Amino acid sequence: MAIPPNTNIPSSSQFMKFNDGANKLRIISDFVTGWEGWKDNKPFRHEGQVCKIQATQVDLNKNNKPNINYFWAAIVYNYKEKRVQVLEITQKTVMSALQGFEENSDWGDLKGYDVTVNKSKEGGKTSYTVTPSPAKDMTIEAKQIIDNAEEMDLQKIFDGKYPVEVEAGDVDVDAF
Repeated sequence: MAIPPNTNIPSSSQFMKFNDGANKLRIISDFVTGWEGWKDNKPFRHEGQVCKIQATQVDLNKNNKPNINYFWAAIVYNYKEKRVQVLEITQKTVMSALQGFEENSDWGDLKGYDVTVNKSKEGGKTSYTVTPSPAKDMTIEAKQIIDNAEEMDLQKIFDGKYPVEVEAGDVDVDAF
């Protein structure tokens, strides 16, 4: 084989997306919550439990309904990408599972163990299952990546900014 086994094409996004199959992560920050609307393929967000977005402010989604979602966001370590990213969750099944683990005294604080979100599609329907892993220390490599990651400010997403500011010229094209 010309391509080494287990080769993954890295993502350059600051945001983690659930891919089909297993998505293993470690939550490393507290969550922020809010509402997200989409207009002209761009998101805008408001913090809090009460939706301040009007249906007239957003485009319609594929079901012809206002494109508004409640979300949770946290900083996570993405094991597949081997990097720190922001995870935004809008799926109620994922939220309910995570809340159940955190409220269960056998599991507790989500920052103390890994979770795997398995995404599957069947007959046009997407489903998610969430499985916690027994608490254990992260690998030295993962800890170093987290320690060396640029500081992310989740509050910036409510101002329409990225959690980490990227300056023009910050990308080393010779590294590719």
